[in-house]
Amino acid sequence: MDQNGSQVPPFAPEEYARVAAAAGIVGKSTEDFVRDAALKAADDPFLKALGRTRDRVPQLAEVFATQDTRAADTSAAAWPDPAPMGSRDLHDFPQHGHAA
Repeated sequence: MDQNGSQVPPFAPEEYARVAAAAGIVGKSTEDFVRDAALKAADDPFLKALGRTRDRVPQLAEVFATQDTRAADTSAAAWPDPAPMGSRDLHDFPQHGHAA
Protein backbone atom coordinates (compact mmCIF):
# COMPACT_ATOMS: atom_id res chain seq x y z
CA MET A 1 0.00 0.00 0.00
CA ASP A 2 1.46 3.36 -0.94
CA GLN A 3 1.18 6.62 0.96
CA ASN A 4 -2.21 7.45 -0.56
CA GLY A 5 -3.74 4.07 0.20
CA SER A 6 -4.82 1.39 -2.21
CA GLN A 7 -5.69 2.46 -5.71
CA VAL A 8 -9.30 2.22 -6.83
CA PRO A 9 -9.83 0.36 -10.10
CA PRO A 10 -11.00 2.55 -13.00
CA PHE A 11 -14.69 2.87 -13.82
CA ALA A 12 -16.18 0.48 -16.32
CA PRO A 13 -17.33 2.31 -19.50
CA GLU A 14 -21.02 2.23 -18.50
CA GLU A 15 -20.17 3.47 -14.99
CA TYR A 16 -18.04 6.26 -16.40
CA ALA A 17 -20.91 7.31 -18.67
CA ARG A 18 -23.26 7.52 -15.68
CA VAL A 19 -20.77 9.57 -13.66
CA ALA A 20 -20.11 11.86 -16.63
CA ALA A 21 -23.86 12.36 -17.12
CA ALA A 22 -24.35 13.18 -13.43
CA ALA A 23 -21.41 15.60 -13.52
CA GLY A 24 -22.92 17.31 -16.55
CA ILE A 25 -26.27 17.71 -14.80
CA VAL A 26 -24.66 19.62 -11.93
CA GLY A 27 -22.31 21.55 -14.23
CA LYS A 28 -19.02 20.06 -13.06
CA SER A 29 -16.19 18.25 -14.74
CA THR A 30 -16.16 14.52 -14.15
CA GLU A 31 -13.01 14.81 -12.05
CA ASP A 32 -14.45 17.58 -9.87
CA PHE A 33 -17.70 15.66 -9.45
CA VAL A 34 -15.93 12.48 -8.31
CA ARG A 35 -13.55 14.43 -6.02
CA ASP A 36 -16.44 16.32 -4.39
CA ALA A 37 -18.43 13.11 -3.93
CA ALA A 38 -15.43 11.40 -2.33
CA LEU A 39 -14.86 14.33 0.03
CA LYS A 40 -18.51 14.37 1.09
CA ALA A 41 -18.46 10.62 1.63
CA ALA A 42 -15.36 10.95 3.81
CA ASP A 43 -17.28 13.33 6.09
CA ASP A 44 -20.41 11.15 6.25
CA PRO A 45 -20.76 9.74 9.80
CA PHE A 46 -22.51 6.63 8.50
CA LEU A 47 -19.67 5.85 6.11
CA LYS A 48 -17.12 6.53 8.86
CA ALA A 49 -18.95 4.03 11.07
CA LEU A 50 -18.94 1.46 8.27
CA GLY A 51 -15.20 1.93 7.91
CA ARG A 52 -14.65 1.26 11.61
CA THR A 53 -17.00 -1.74 11.44
CA ARG A 54 -15.04 -3.23 8.56
CA ASP A 55 -12.06 -3.50 10.90
CA ARG A 56 -14.06 -4.90 13.82
CA VAL A 57 -16.06 -7.60 12.03
CA PRO A 58 -13.17 -10.11 11.91
CA GLN A 59 -12.54 -9.53 15.61
CA LEU A 60 -16.20 -10.13 16.44
CA ALA A 61 -16.27 -13.22 14.23
CA GLU A 62 -13.45 -14.71 16.31
CA VAL A 63 -15.33 -14.00 19.53
CA PHE A 64 -18.56 -15.58 18.25
CA ALA A 65 -16.68 -18.55 16.82
CA THR A 66 -15.27 -19.34 20.26
CA GLN A 67 -18.62 -19.11 22.10
CA ASP A 68 -20.28 -22.31 23.24
CA THR A 69 -23.65 -22.02 21.51
CA ARG A 70 -24.79 -25.42 22.80
CA ALA A 71 -25.13 -23.98 26.30
CA ALA A 72 -27.46 -21.23 25.18
CA ASP A 73 -31.13 -22.21 25.17
CA THR A 74 -32.97 -20.03 22.67
CA SER A 75 -36.32 -21.76 22.87
CA ALA A 76 -39.47 -19.80 23.62
CA ALA A 77 -39.58 -21.31 27.12
CA ALA A 78 -36.25 -19.66 27.90
CA TRP A 79 -37.73 -16.22 27.24
CA PRO A 80 -41.16 -15.99 28.87
CA ASP A 81 -43.24 -12.89 28.26
CA PRO A 82 -42.80 -10.89 31.49
CA ALA A 83 -46.00 -8.90 31.04
CA PRO A 84 -48.50 -10.36 28.58
CA MET A 85 -50.88 -7.78 27.16
CA GLY A 86 -54.48 -8.28 26.23
CA SER A 87 -56.55 -6.31 23.72
CA ARG A 88 -57.83 -4.06 26.54
CA ASP A 89 -54.23 -3.16 27.43
CA LEU A 90 -53.55 -2.19 23.84
CA HIS A 91 -56.68 -0.05 23.72
CA ASP A 92 -55.64 1.83 26.86
CA PHE A 93 -52.08 2.37 25.60
CA PRO A 94 -51.31 6.13 25.34
CA GLN A 95 -51.38 7.37 21.78
CA HIS A 96 -48.56 9.57 20.55
CA GLY A 97 -47.93 11.10 17.17
CA HIS A 98 -50.26 12.64 14.67
CA ALA A 99 -52.97 15.05 15.70
CA ALA A 100 -56.46 14.28 14.48
